[in-house]
Amino acid sequence: MKRVACLRRQLNIIMILTLVFFVTSCGANADVEQGASITDNVSMKAGTVQLFHATDSAVEPDSERYQLKQPDNLSASLDEVIDAMTLDEGITIEKYTIETSKTVTLYVRYADGVTEEKKLLSNAAIVKSLGGLEISTVQVTTLGEGDEEVDMATYTDSSFYYYEE
Repeated sequence: MKRVACLRRQLNIIMILTLVFFVTSCGANADVEQGASITDNVSMKAGTVQLFHATDSAVEPDSERYQLKQPDNLSASLDEVIDAMTLDEGITIEKYTIETSKTVTLYVRYADGVTEEKKLLSNAAIVKSLGGLEISTVQVTTLGEGDEEVDMATYTDSSFYYYEE
């Protein structure tokens, strides 16, 4: 009789553990099933920003480089992300401003000989990197000689289509 009661208790414990495992595993997979990758989930939880760079024909993640976010300090986080980004030679971010609506204006200088394609790919890499800071809009103002504003373009992450191979 004692043996039957002991077996029932063990069976109840096993059923409870199975139920707990099932409930917690369903909750953990919900984020991944909604389109977020495991890397994105780890990155969001760890408070990091994935940095991107432009190649000759694409925008790719820097596989070994992430930048930590500074909690509650968008200006400092933005400054660190801009400093940590890998930009092509001939492309420099001179300064930036932040609006209250999470719009960032970047003042960028391009050296002679930088192609329009390289400019566009670099802008896409910048916008994709800054998206990790939850910045909604990036305005890129091109500076010419003497710091005059030559051109201005406004981008969001949906401004670019990234082809998957």
